[in-house]
Amino acid sequence: MLAATGCDSSGAASRTDARPTHSAPSAPAVIRLPPKAWPADMLLARDGTLWVAESSLAAIAQIDRSGKVTQHPLPRGEGFAPRPYVLAQSPDGGIWYAAGDQLGRLSRSGKFTWWNDTSPQGNGPGEGDGVPGFPDALTLGPDDTIWYEHSAAGRKIFSRVDTKQGPARITRLDTQFEVSAMTLGPDGAVWFTQREEYDAKQREGIGRLTSDGKYRKWPLPAGSAPGALVTGPDRALWFTNLGSINRLDTDGSLTRYPIRNAKYPSDIAVGPDKSLWFTTDHRLGRLTTKGSMTLWPVPDAEELGALVPTEAGSFWLADRKTDTLHRFTPPPR
Repeated sequence: MLAATGCDSSGAASRTDARPTHSAPSAPAVIRLPPKAWPADMLLARDGTLWVAESSLAAIAQIDRSGKVTQHPLPRGEGFAPRPYVLAQSPDGGIWYAAGDQLGRLSRSGKFTWWNDTSPQGNGPGEGDGVPGFPDALTLGPDDTIWYEHSAAGRKIFSRVDTKQGPARITRLDTQFEVSAMTLGPDGAVWFTQREEYDAKQREGIGRLTSDGKYRKWPLPAGSAPGALVTGPDRALWFTNLGSINRLDTDGSLTRYPIRNAKYPSDIAVGPDKSLWFTTDHRLGRLTTKGSMTLWPVPDAEELGALVPTEAGSFWLADRKTDTLHRFTPPPR
């Protein structure tokens, strides 16, 4: 059961489980994407390639260290355009993505391997039960495969996928809820934020799933809205919530850190300084594991979402309202 402890912090003038990598020193400070791209998620690969899910364009942008943008339109089946909204690092290079009922991998050379619910339309292995549904979140799991979830017949299904075997079910839960984010936890299990659980006394919580399919939920206080999630350097789970960043120990102890003048932070990541970094409105925030918080306004930013840190101490920030990517370095503290 959760043990909540109040802990306020003050501001002064964050996916996805991002791993800091080398930055692109010659890249411009601002990269403009095509109009109405709506950058939903980003990844920075170890070779310095920046990948961006352009949800409204049904495409993924590949940006090299010089800032050159290459567009990769997603393969089309029947029905609606696949709109990518979440990315995950592939253990063998490239990236994985979820886009409506499409689940796929994009290699560094631009090759797609993908599945959807109309199996003849996909080009990956796996048939019958091995369809992706409409996955909401992805993460690299403890077995070096990509874990994801979707719903079917009023139940929540968790599965794994790789390019050789295709989708394979891990477990099916006799309940229904929305998953916003997943991450590999410090204990080797996969943790996720869950919302709107059907017919539950408390509908929001943090879930945990092991490789053998064992599930457990830690209910959150009423009024919670957990979003992005990451494993912190202190072996705790950190996630965005309404007007705050929250920390959850694996034993269920919860601490809340309010954000000054913020309704809902968007993304959270671990920086190279072992602090938690997050985006909220037009600002970048830093929260140490001791609870000290600092906020910086980002010039010309309007609605910051996804962020990824670089080893050089700067951050790539996606502005969903202006379809731009900002490379921002916080001033010395």
